[in-house]
Amino acid sequence: MVANLTATNQWSFPTTSSLSYKESNVDNETMASWNGVSRLIFLSGTATVGTMGSIFAITAIAVIDPLQVRGNIYLVSLALANLLVTGLVLPASCIAILASIPHDQGICAFQWLVMEVCFLVSVLTFMFIAMENFVGLGSVISYDFCCTRNRIVTTVSTIWSTAVAFSVGQQITGFGPSLCDSSAPVWLPYHAVCGLLLVMMPILISSSYFVRAIFKLKAFKLQMEALEDPTAYVLTDEAVLKSNIVVFILMLMMWIPTVVVSVVGSIHPVGQKLIDVTWWISLSNSCLYSYVYAATNKDFREAFNKLFYYFCCKSHVSFSRKSRDVRRNGADGRGLRVHIIPGLNIYAQRKDPAKDPLRSFQLKKGSSEL
Repeated sequence: MVANLTATNQWSFPTTSSLSYKESNVDNETMASWNGVSRLIFLSGTATVGTMGSIFAITAIAVIDPLQVRGNIYLVSLALANLLVTGLVLPASCIAILASIPHDQGICAFQWLVMEVCFLVSVLTFMFIAMENFVGLGSVISYDFCCTRNRIVTTVSTIWSTAVAFSVGQQITGFGPSLCDSSAPVWLPYHAVCGLLLVMMPILISSSYFVRAIFKLKAFKLQMEALEDPTAYVLTDEAVLKSNIVVFILMLMMWIPTVVVSVVGSIHPVGQKLIDVTWWISLSNSCLYSYVYAATNKDFREAFNKLFYYFCCKSHVSFSRKSRDVRRNGADGRGLRVHIIPGLNIYAQRKDPAKDPLRSFQLKKGSSEL
């Protein structure tokens, strides 16, 4: 009985220290729940904005005539790579918050796999974008010889196959570097060769061809007045070239910290705060790149504005089917049907009539009537 009374007295009259301890626990739990809600809202909004930007970029290439060139297939590939990040990595973080497992190793490994694929595809794609832009500053004949549609599609398929195979192989073998597992084994000769072939060489080649394209474009501008039809000698759009260079530099600035931290982390422990900061900087690239294209290129900007107005206001929006010459002369045309998505093709004014079945049929019909 004494023991029971003691127990009753013990539980009936809690001390002031125990009450303050319970109140502090409640406050901490409430604060943690509100932090989780705020992070969930932020991640959801960021994923929505980034995904919308990638979709708008692909749509702009599909519906705007000056952007419907074979080389811009590489931009579609770049948009799809970043769409993986905004459509898979950020939602995975939201799932981890809802499930109260923010540091789950399985989710982290999945996110790192997607991020690695996106990075490799972006680096390799920019290498071929720079080469295509440079070749496009030459004659149409040389461009058509080396940049056929089949070759570009094959190149894009090879890029994706290489990036996916390498990233999946890294995950299966458990090789580092990885931001999720600092204890992942690192074999220096293997990683040095892979880093040289898949990262360093593509970046150097991209930088070299972009610089050469800038100087070649400047030299071409000096000779442009003497040419009767400058568009017959240059296919690369100056505005698109500048946008590609800006987005390439932005990608390097946002991805280099993550690459450096992952390499250093495989050799020496790195603070979790630094890892989180570099991780989110890399994620920001996938959300911002499409809007950089819109900010630096008039065609992308017009498409983004009209698509945003269409999706927000649900009203009919039309785009102009203006040719490249009309756009250069400053004419303002409005009205291309949104629901019509033509195939990727080279500029209409450079198409050979003999290769256009509809045009050939019309010419034959006109001659027979005469």
